[in-house]
Amino acid sequence: MIKDIRIRTAGSADVEAISQLLRSCGLPGNNIDPSSHLYSLAVLGGKVIGCACGQMHGETVIIQTVAVQVEYRGHQVATHLVRTILMRARANGCTRAAVLTSEHPAFFARFGFMLTALDDMPQKMNLSKEFLRRFGTMTHYMCRHLD
Repeated sequence: MIKDIRIRTAGSADVEAISQLLRSCGLPGNNIDPSSHLYSLAVLGGKVIGCACGQMHGETVIIQTVAVQVEYRGHQVATHLVRTILMRARANGCTRAAVLTSEHPAFFARFGFMLTALDDMPQKMNLSKEFLRRFGTMTHYMCRHLD
């Protein structure tokens, strides 16, 4: 971890910085709403270098996005962001976490996420089932319990 990075909760003033970060990582940078999602930011020298987003659906938090600027990857920034999302979700009463990932199942496995059958997917993620059908075996649905 880089010494001077701060992990903090995002607010409405951070929407543009989050949007720019996501676009620079090749992800969609629209529909960002820190008031209705769990956004955590990694900030270095006043600049947002990473973010993670989780959305709560009842007792399940769905990790939707984890992004870190290329030059800061490999310094455990994403690890700290995901831990923060899981901690905040647990503090808000969530007992389960889920993620869809096409490229990084091993990263999420380090947090205790396990490959899970689509039949166990929460009803709120039905749109994601269609995503999985479209992209097939390259996409993994993973879950874990929050203790």
